[in-house]
Amino acid sequence: MHRVRLKNLGTTDKKSSHQIKHKKIPRVHKFEQEERKMNKQKKIGLAVLVVILLYAAISVFFQYHYFIGTKVNGYSCGFRSVSKTKELIKEDIKAYKITIKERNKKKESISFSQVNLAFKDDGKLEGIKAQQKGYAWITALFQSQDYRDAITLTMDDTAFNDTYNNLNVFNKDMVVAPVDAYSTYDKATNSYSIVPEVYGNTVKKKKLKPLLKEAILNMDKSIDIEKNDCYKNPAYKKDTKEVVEANKMMNKYVQETITYDFDDRTEELKGKKISKWLYETDKHEVKVHSEMAAKYIKKLADKYDTVGIKRNFTSICGNEVSVSGGTYGWKIDQEAETKNLVKTIKKGKSVKIKPEYAHRAKSRKKFDIGSTYVEVSLGEQHMWFYKNGKTLVSTDVVTGDISKGHGTPTGVYYILYKTTDYTLTGQGYASHVDYWLPFIQIGVGIHDSSWRGSYGGGIFTYDGSHGCVNTPRSAVQKIYNNIESTYPVVVHW
Repeated sequence: MHRVRLKNLGTTDKKSSHQIKHKKIPRVHKFEQEERKMNKQKKIGLAVLVVILLYAAISVFFQYHYFIGTKVNGYSCGFRSVSKTKELIKEDIKAYKITIKERNKKKESISFSQVNLAFKDDGKLEGIKAQQKGYAWITALFQSQDYRDAITLTMDDTAFNDTYNNLNVFNKDMVVAPVDAYSTYDKATNSYSIVPEVYGNTVKKKKLKPLLKEAILNMDKSIDIEKNDCYKNPAYKKDTKEVVEANKMMNKYVQETITYDFDDRTEELKGKKISKWLYETDKHEVKVHSEMAAKYIKKLADKYDTVGIKRNFTSICGNEVSVSGGTYGWKIDQEAETKNLVKTIKKGKSVKIKPEYAHRAKSRKKFDIGSTYVEVSLGEQHMWFYKNGKTLVSTDVVTGDISKGHGTPTGVYYILYKTTDYTLTGQGYASHVDYWLPFIQIGVGIHDSSWRGSYGGGIFTYDGSHGCVNTPRSAVQKIYNNIESTYPVVVHW
């Protein structure tokens, strides 16, 4: 039992000694770790302090200067103070000029001094700086600092107006007006071709003025008149539909021939003459000058109208007769025919037509009296009725009393109408007749005269009628039965 004790004691001492030795080592290690940790915290604290101080310093700097990347109306103002920015702007203004780009590669410019361009210190720059809080400078690195309409410039309106009005682009000696494409006639080829448009260089003065003024106040480097649509351009170009169609239409018109039919004569209106009457409106509609068409119709009427003209022909009895005046013949309705002619031209076809008449005769031949007519010779006091080329009646008559101023009017007239059992009335007389064929509206005509016992000779010089042609009953009856209204009555000496 004693050994056992000793062994146990020995064992206990050895273990305790080992335990003591084991505990000393960890205490030293822990101390070093704590020391290192403390040093690290000091360094971090120092770094934080440095960062804070640096941030504060930068914040103070940006309290009086614009943030990094700040642009004001295009000016780079980062790191600049408000006053330095103003100096920059003022210096820039002194060097400013705007280039005006014109057509045909022409250019001209306006300098700041010509319009008295100046900086207006209205506090906007200070306002921008006030928005940029110094302590927020770091957030500016991630945000846009681009400011527009932040600089106010002014100019003298009078100086600007004078400079503007005296630009070369408005010089009358240099300005070319725009011209639409149009069709022109070539007489040699009897055809129309298209003349290309002319752009010219006429500026829309009222439109350009505010744009140029705004560009100067924005201190733009240049302004392009063309790009700003400030030129007056032709509205119709050579390939514009209206221009092409008008050209096609006029070429169609001048290829036509309009032939006027006058029975044994014709009159041709050709395209070369028509070309002088054609014109295009501002909208390139093809029109015919109605005034010119009217002049042509008047010439046609002067040539072919026969009412009242001088007629030379051989009398039924073989005498050469010349007679003028009267109501018989052809007369073109000039107003109506002018309208018809314009319509005919617009059809674009060659046609043969007859004119519109206001008055017609029995024949359209050059000798329009024809082969059926009544002829009265005042000198011979004789009357003939000629029908279809044959003489049906030849008789002496008594015409108007020339001693009393009732002479029968000469001229070529026509039977207005015919009637029977008629009473002729006038101042101081009323005479019944069986046949009445008036040929003048005032009451002059052919009729029987039962009160007369003889005809012909010189009776008309002292005992003639009031102007009518007094005729034996049998003769007037035959005429009455073989003639109708509108047939001519020729009265001559």
